[in-house]
Amino acid sequence: MPTNHTGPYEGVIFDLDGTLADTPGAIVSITLKVLADMGREPDRAAVRATVGKPLDRNFAQLLDLPADHAEVARAMTEYRRGFGEYLEEQRERMLYQGVADGLAKLSEAGHTLAIATSKTYEAAVRTVRATGIDQRFKVVAGHDSVSRGKPAPDMALYVAQELAVPAGACVVIGDAIGDIEMAGAAGMAAIGVSYGVCTAEDLTASGALLVADTFDDVVAAVLQGRQP
Repeated sequence: MPTNHTGPYEGVIFDLDGTLADTPGAIVSITLKVLADMGREPDRAAVRATVGKPLDRNFAQLLDLPADHAEVARAMTEYRRGFGEYLEEQRERMLYQGVADGLAKLSEAGHTLAIATSKTYEAAVRTVRATGIDQRFKVVAGHDSVSRGKPAPDMALYVAQELAVPAGACVVIGDAIGDIEMAGAAGMAAIGVSYGVCTAEDLTASGALLVADTFDDVVAAVLQGRQP
């Protein structure tokens, strides 16, 4: 049976893409293909800048169309088809090194784990199930679980409420500025990871207590209960 948590963080809230799952490269490639098939000449840097943000907003921005436009809906359908194929092919291989074992260590130490992602809830659940880590999380929240997504505090606060854990006893782990800003707005600590989409400097400047270079470093930081 799990023991009481070893540090000040009772709830540990993870981003998904770029934090647990090594998906940013695939997201960029699939998005580029969708846009190219639609006759666009997408810019890779512009596409990469959308990683970790809601899909409808991304395609609306990249296509320069309203979010409710039919072409945006078509792009989203094609993207989801492509990502679904990638997910079924890669499955647990999508996880960064150390994630499966690290989540087990945190659970066994008594930490309560959750997901807060800019994917939709359905897409998030599909990903964690395919990678075999779904049983580790008490709560999974997507950007459609709340009225305002990252960097607003809504998703983090929703997760804390569902976990029945005070916001001040939670830490957010993420690779993007939006993750760190969401944590700060919710009154939570934040740990950045340098192996996703943002630099360590950007994450620190956004308010991360520290930036981990590997998932093993994330686990160590949570277990040690590092604080400012």
